[in-house]
Amino acid sequence: MENLGSKHITRRVFAKHAAVSITMLSGMSLFSSQIFAFEKQKSVRQFHISLQEDAWKKHPELIGIMKNAGITDVWMASYLQGKWYHTPKELKQSADFLKSKGFNPHVLTVPLGHPGNAIDPSDDSLSEKKKNWKNACDYDGSLYSGTSIHPPIIKDNIEAHKQLATEGFDILFLDDDFRLGKFPGKIGGCFCNNCKNDFLQKYDYNSNDWKALIKSVKKQNPTKVLRSWVEYICDKEYDMFVTLQKATPQMEIGIMVMYFGAEKSGIALDKYQDVPFRVGEMMFGDNDFGKVKGKTDELFSALFHMRFVKPELAYSESTTYPKDALSAKNMAAKLTVSLFTDVRNTMFMSGLQSFPIDYWKTLAPAMKKSAQLHEEIAGLKPKGPFKHFWGWDSRLVGKDQPFSLFLASGIPFEVVDEVTSDGWVFLSNEDAKSVVEGRIVTKSNNLIVRKEAKVVGDHFIEMEETSDDIFAFKKSIIPSLKNIPYVDGDTPVIFSWYPSAKKALLWNLSEEKQQFTIIMNGLILQKISLKPLDVDIVTI
Repeated sequence: MENLGSKHITRRVFAKHAAVSITMLSGMSLFSSQIFAFEKQKSVRQFHISLQEDAWKKHPELIGIMKNAGITDVWMASYLQGKWYHTPKELKQSADFLKSKGFNPHVLTVPLGHPGNAIDPSDDSLSEKKKNWKNACDYDGSLYSGTSIHPPIIKDNIEAHKQLATEGFDILFLDDDFRLGKFPGKIGGCFCNNCKNDFLQKYDYNSNDWKALIKSVKKQNPTKVLRSWVEYICDKEYDMFVTLQKATPQMEIGIMVMYFGAEKSGIALDKYQDVPFRVGEMMFGDNDFGKVKGKTDELFSALFHMRFVKPELAYSESTTYPKDALSAKNMAAKLTVSLFTDVRNTMFMSGLQSFPIDYWKTLAPAMKKSAQLHEEIAGLKPKGPFKHFWGWDSRLVGKDQPFSLFLASGIPFEVVDEVTSDGWVFLSNEDAKSVVEGRIVTKSNNLIVRKEAKVVGDHFIEMEETSDDIFAFKKSIIPSLKNIPYVDGDTPVIFSWYPSAKKALLWNLSEEKQQFTIIMNGLILQKISLKPLDVDIVTI
């Protein structure tokens, strides 16, 4: 029986091992009890890395460094856009080596392709898809590589999966985003003649409807025909996923989801709740993640995706790309996104090139601390008067530009599926428009929108998404916060409050050491000092 110690447990994996346990129960009851006892002792947080054989051959000491840091699973690139980066036989040899060193080896593929080089910036040829894989066609007729499903893509991927399964690989990620959107904030799908005819026939539409669709896509307007199109691309993508699963039932398949990946990108989120799921992130360099707004946007996207996936099946996309675009301190800080969102599996990535080996001096202690903190807050749901909301218009036609800076205000927040009447709900421009046009029905007057949204009505409180405006609003509402703790002052800090456990999690977003004071009902509850970008838990 294989070691379950560092794996996620999906329904399929659990059923397989349960069947084996029942068959062998009479002769191995003690052994079985030891297995499940070990499972109970397993750390909540697991650490994985996407790494290629070249890395540990070039740096033999890397194996010991990763092991000591807490890495349990290594994911290797295999079938990339229709071509083998390493053959199944070569991958099996690498897997055997990794097993001998105590790691769990897995594989990932790039099943569709990518509009740009997101694999190795030093070698564009690695991002070239198989020659008989068709390009995607945008709504304006322009062609680009990747993110479309045409024959023989499904057939080729099935054959690749079968070869990998034959070599004993038990789990595989569909990588470089399993999606049909060219980039975040864009409505996806291929608009070639074949896809056009298939869509029109399926929904009994005509050429005028197609013209209306193109206009709706261009203006990102949630019309009936556009909603049909989004349903169409979601069905196409999910049908491919199910076909791949059925082809190799012995191998679990997971998906990597793009930043704010949702239905407009062909990802019907509620259909992937029981499979390994890599939540969408995007801040892969210091220029983006180094900003407060970069951190809050990243956290906002992960919080949105965690509405749909079990924490045990959730993986981060803790990525630097190119390999050193994200500094070691910011790569370590990315661990905190998973902590606040209860993502149980960290996945370090850097394309096909490994990030600098000296990063581990920073990462290893940060990993240990993040895992320890995660033990204390796993399964807890944050509560607060500020509401994280991402509605259907954001998912269908939004530009993926969240009003996220409130997360850094020091006011506790919670994630909601619907607009609430209590607290304050921060809306994207598209969701604000949805309220005006009646797709979101509410009588509340607690909806905060950017001035650029240009919406009017008693529902809305307008403000600019700036730290000055956020902290001014914070100051104005503090007198109304009854029995709700908050962090005093106007230093950017993310404050997650878990009243059921009488705990709170604080993340210092500043590049300098800061002293934070937590207040409730006018009384000081706690004071805590945090190093630059550090995170910790307090009891309140």
